[in-house]
Formats: sequence, structure tokens, C-alpha cells
Amino acid sequence: MLSLVSAFPTFAPAAPALAPSASVSAISMVERSAAIPFLKKPPALDGTLPGDVGFDPLGFSTTITELGGDLNYVREAELMHGRQAMLATVGMIFPKVIGKLPGVEWVKDVSTDPLEAQFQLPPQIYAQVLGSIFIAEALRSRIIFGNKEGYVPGEHPSPLTGGKVFDGGFTRNMSPEELMVMKTKEINNGRLAMIAVIGMYAQLKVTGGIWPLF
Repeated sequence: MLSLVSAFPTFAPAAPALAPSASVSAISMVERSAAIPFLKKPPALDGTLPGDVGFDPLGFSTTITELGGDLNYVREAELMHGRQAMLATVGMIFPKVIGKLPGVEWVKDVSTDPLEAQFQLPPQIYAQVLGSIFIAEALRSRIIFGNKEGYVPGEHPSPLTGGKVFDGGFTRNMSPEELMVMKTKEINNGRLAMIAVIGMYAQLKVTGGIWPLF
């Protein structure tokens, strides 16, 4: 029987068998997003920015770069929103859990519910907030658009340190790898805070409290 099988080698089609393996190899060469493995990795997200895991299901990064835009600008916006959200998460729960500022008369009549408190603040507070935002955004715009070459998103020179970036000395002795880890932690915490603020707002609107804090 073995001699009969060996006498007819044409029953083993070698050429068609190579075609599936070649197609599988071609498919495997497509780089996938680490965040969404069933989607292709966006070409603009090459991993150089901290926290970049290729998450861009709507293709914003591709559109921005194709139109001649700069990803540093949108990263700056993401960092600013993340930092504000981290402060907002504290502000949402601090008055109710910890208490109001001691010795401040006008806060006595302000609710500890953040959604109600925003409509009970004195006009002077709104003026201070809007004025501070205007000044901060104007200075930030000068940094972003006036020094594109050496600008790093989120790193703002401070007049208190002679025009250098103020970090409190925490990153002074860090290596580039350690600094990348810290920047990744910041952007991840900022993203989490943005989601948390939305969740807190939804809970307050629906239930009137933030479970399990109050």
C-alpha cells in the first residue's frame, strides 16, 4: 500500500496550500490598536505621547494631522481638562463630606450640593473665576502658539521660577523613562477623573446624591 501511495505524488497539491498561509501572514502584518484590538492602529498615534495606546475610534488624530494640525494642541487640551476634572472631583464631594470653609461668612447660605451651589455664589466669585480663566487661557495661548518648536504639552513656565517650568522639584532627578511613567500616570488619572465627574453629575441629577459617599 505504501508503494502505491508513493507512486502518485500528484495527489498532494503543494501550490494551493501556500495561499492561505500567505494571506494569514499579510493580515498579521497589520498593526492593531492596543486599546481596541479589532481596529487598526491610527498612524498618527505612534506611542511618543504619554498614555498613547492607540485609542481613536473616530479617527480624530488622523483628521487633524491630514489637515496640517498638531497633536500637541489636542494633548494640551486633554491635559487641561483632565487636571480640571481632578480638581472638580474633589470639589464635588468636599463640602458635603468634609465641610465648608471655616470663617467665611457668605458660604453659610450656600448648599453643599454642587449642582445647587453653582447658582448660589455671589457675583464677585463669578467675576473672579471668569477673570482668572481669561488670564490663564491668554497666557497659555501665548505659550502654545508662540513657542511651538520647544513646547511640551502641559509644561508651563512660571514667573515664580524665572520662566522655568514649576514642578515642585518632584521630577528634578528623574530619568526620561521615569518622567514618562509619571506623565502617563497623570494623563490616565485625568481621563479617569473626567469620567468620574460625568458619573457624579449623573448620580446627583437622578438620585440627588453620590453613592456611597452621600
